[in-house]
Amino acid sequence: MTERAAPGRRRWRRAPVQVNLPLPDPDEESEGHQDSAHGPRVEQPWWQGRAAVIALAVVTALSLIWAVAAQVRARHERATASALQQELRQATLRPASTERRIRVTPNVRSWSAAPDAQIHLPEPPELLELYLPVGYTQFSTFAVTVDKVDHGRLLVLQRLVADSNRDLRVGLNSSAFGAGEYRIRLQGYTWRGERVDVGWVRLVVE
Repeated sequence: MTERAAPGRRRWRRAPVQVNLPLPDPDEESEGHQDSAHGPRVEQPWWQGRAAVIALAVVTALSLIWAVAAQVRARHERATASALQQELRQATLRPASTERRIRVTPNVRSWSAAPDAQIHLPEPPELLELYLPVGYTQFSTFAVTVDKVDHGRLLVLQRLVADSNRDLRVGLNSSAFGAGEYRIRLQGYTWRGERVDVGWVRLVVE
């Protein structure tokens, strides 16, 4: 009887049998697979390492901070130089090219709550002719004192006589003034030579 089954007859198959085969160690298998798939490991250059990247980031941050600090310092130095130049310009007396008349009525009681007059510092300098009417008083001779707030006394004029319109005329070079508030006190001389307060003026220069 041959192995080929006759037509019409049912062929029987042997049932599968489970066989336990030894398996390789997991570490050795993974290492072997990695070596076979990717080849040998290649070490990266030092500049591509994590420490080099962190160091580069730190250096970049420090450079940025230094640049910002240098810019702020330069801006502060420019502002200081500009302020010093402005102070020097104000402190230097320069010749006046034009003349301007300013009439200010003094307060007869005390210092006013608000400035009695405001003027803009002219450029180029001007000769400011202040007209201070004193017709409200019987004094004929006066003293004028000019103080700058937070600085001190700038000018004292004695034995001034009013003109025919009963105005005191005081000429000042604008370059002698800086921005700030000035207080002008008017005093009249008695027959004994004593001085009596007769007027107050608050002048603001911007």
